Amino acid sequence: MVSRFDKILTQLGTNNSSQIATAVLAGFKMIFLPVATATDKTATPDQKKYTIIRDIIMEGLALGTYIGVTGQIQKHATSPICSMYYKNIAKKIKNGKIEAVETLTKEDIEFLEKVDSKKIKEAGNDFLTQISSKRKVMSEETRKHIEKLEGIINKINGETKETVKETLDSFITNELNSQNKVKTPSSSLFADIKSAAKGANKVLKPLKVFQNTRIALSQLSVWTLALIIIPPMCNALIGPMMKKFDKNTNKKPEIKEIPSFTSFAVMNDKSPKTNFNNFYKYFPNTTGMRI
Repeated sequence: MVSRFDKILTQLGTNNSSQIATAVLAGFKMIFLPVATATDKTATPDQKKYTIIRDIIMEGLALGTYIGVTGQIQKHATSPICSMYYKNIAKKIKNGKIEAVETLTKEDIEFLEKVDSKKIKEAGNDFLTQISSKRKVMSEETRKHIEKLEGIINKINGETKETVKETLDSFITNELNSQNKVKTPSSSLFADIKSAAKGANKVLKPLKVFQNTRIALSQLSVWTLALIIIPPMCNALIGPMMKKFDKNTNKKPEIKEIPSFTSFAVMNDKSPKTNFNNFYKYFPNTTGMRI
């Protein structure tokens, strides 16, 4: 029991996908909203019954779809999107939209165009389960594939050992040469902005792309489910019950007809042979009053 609880906490703590937070919130609402409704003293029994059933159905659907649907989308769509990302990078390098710091060979560009999505998925699962007791260790072939991909990315970004050494040497030289120059705060600020902008154009490494894609898919799926999918499903399930509830609440009370004087007299006449209409023969209305 303790180990199972520990696994649940580990999963919740290491998974930063949006569906985990929304699923926990849906489970919380599925329990405590009906409790709050049941303790509401101003609501009628029918209102309580309808509201409790509605909340349980809605939050139960949300809980199941957030975990099940979003998890399946992440499972099957993450690695193909990562592969498409590197194919797009290769296309931009060919078109001159991205300039690699180091010269790439034809083999490097072809490798980017044919990045294996299955190997990215295997490496991503290894990364996600690295602190789990059931870690999915990637194969040696996949490790070499990812290392080669990272090496090409380092060439594009200028992060190889040789390039880093050259950059460091040039940085020191530039700093020594610029010591005699007076730097204003504005010039330093613009220099920082330029360097930040240059860093923003760097090509991401496979595990970073994998992780960012998973989070983006999670957020997109949760919003799509919450705004487009779950409300119609809830309406379809709750609709018949709502119609029945409306009939019960909008039912008009029966108004009993007050008997007229004539019918009241006939009902109280104990003699079946007596005709109440003969009353006017013996007691005519001479005063003109309305009887």
